Amino acid sequence: MKNSTLVLLGCSISLLLNQFCSSPKEKNTATIEKDALMASPLVKRVQQLFETGGGDSTLQDFIQVNLEPIDPGFKIPALQSPVFATYGNQWVFFGGRKSGLHNMNNDPPAFPNLLANDSIWVVDLIQKTAVGVPLPKAYFTYLSGSSMLHFQDGETLYASGGYTSLDNSKVSNWTSDSFFEINIPNLILYVTSGGTSPSLEQVFTKVISDPFLQVTGGEMMVVNGNFYLIGGQNYKGAYLPGNNGAYTSAIRKFSLKSEGNGWMLTDTLSIIDSVKLHRRDYTLARVITADTDSMGAVIYGGVFNRQGLGYRAPVYLNGLGSGNPTVTMDQETLQKVNLYSAAQIDAVLAFGQYRVSRVSILGGITYMSYDSNSGGLIVPEIPLPFSNLISSYYTNGQGETIEMVQTPPNPMMPGFLGTNALFFPLENLRYGDSDTIIDLNKVFPDGTQGPVLVGYMYGGISSPVANPMSGMQNYNTKVNNTLFGVYMTLGLE
Repeated sequence: MKNSTLVLLGCSISLLLNQFCSSPKEKNTATIEKDALMASPLVKRVQQLFETGGGDSTLQDFIQVNLEPIDPGFKIPALQSPVFATYGNQWVFFGGRKSGLHNMNNDPPAFPNLLANDSIWVVDLIQKTAVGVPLPKAYFTYLSGSSMLHFQDGETLYASGGYTSLDNSKVSNWTSDSFFEINIPNLILYVTSGGTSPSLEQVFTKVISDPFLQVTGGEMMVVNGNFYLIGGQNYKGAYLPGNNGAYTSAIRKFSLKSEGNGWMLTDTLSIIDSVKLHRRDYTLARVITADTDSMGAVIYGGVFNRQGLGYRAPVYLNGLGSGNPTVTMDQETLQKVNLYSAAQIDAVLAFGQYRVSRVSILGGITYMSYDSNSGGLIVPEIPLPFSNLISSYYTNGQGETIEMVQTPPNPMMPGFLGTNALFFPLENLRYGDSDTIIDLNKVFPDGTQGPVLVGYMYGGISSPVANPMSGMQNYNTKVNNTLFGVYMTLGLE
């Protein structure tokens, strides 16, 4: 792990502070920003973290995350790996599955259509309502898929790909080639009207089919009109144990172009890297950097490498706004835990030119597990078990990460949870106009220590044990049907 003495993610504190004193005209503003930076307990803690080398030190994470079950007062549908969006206090879901981990021995066959989510749901925690309508028949095949790629940009939701069924199959057997642009307010109206209005054309404002879009288990980013499909695979046919799909090993980039009465993909480009991008079912953290092209992303984890295990070196994606993405693999950090797609909390600490992102991963599937006998992390005999660990990653989004893992007496997950689950941040804590990133200055204003409710963990897979399909006895997994409040606490000096 790195030892960045007096250096915060590639930017020295002294140099950073000097940036606030660039001219007499800016002196008053710069002095205020400098004083705020120096006074912030969060900045001091990050400085201390990097001075001591982070994960190789005995220093505990100064922000602790814990989960508590919440009774919403009404029934919420239980799903894993759906497409989701937020609009005010409302949550929207479609796609995904109503079952736990898919059957590994194909007896009975995996991914049965009967357990695919066949509805669009709108959940409102304030009004205590959950309203669902059947997926429109015209788009049922595409919108009922699992592990679709999706991205929300304000009132617009984009979704593509996913593993679904074709030609009257009783199980998923095809990776979708369709893309949807969706008006979120109109989608909510469609659901709450019982599927009667507005028209489908007003809800699904762009629909495109193209083989370039056949990806499942990857992630989507949209920055400055540039669309990116990152990693994932094209799984062909019904699921067979031991078989993998065709990994894209790429970032697929495209734009949208009007063509006659419809739309098409244009400016398509595949950036192929079989070393860095041969991944699926990972955590994609959206990060804010200090550059003018400030939206970046970091890939944490993912499966499967040549040994059938997870990937441990983070991969940094930059240049997304310019349309010229770069791909950089971390040469020092090897992730210890939580390598699979799971609920994540993307957060940022920002003062003036200062930026550091903090990404928390809630459970999932892991490389190392907590051993109560030794009180530390170990590599278990059976690889890639479900996780009951909470981990956080401090990063500049451009080449450096420090991993912090919560172990007793600090909070752990309330079970083997988090895989393919979702995190919904509170609207009043979001950073700028982001739909997903939390502003840590809003979480901990004026020395607040907490615990502070920052959002909710919903759905995902729940397993009674770390390895449900090993040994003499198999255990059934299921969809988690408990809503959890997620809290952050700022530790004392």
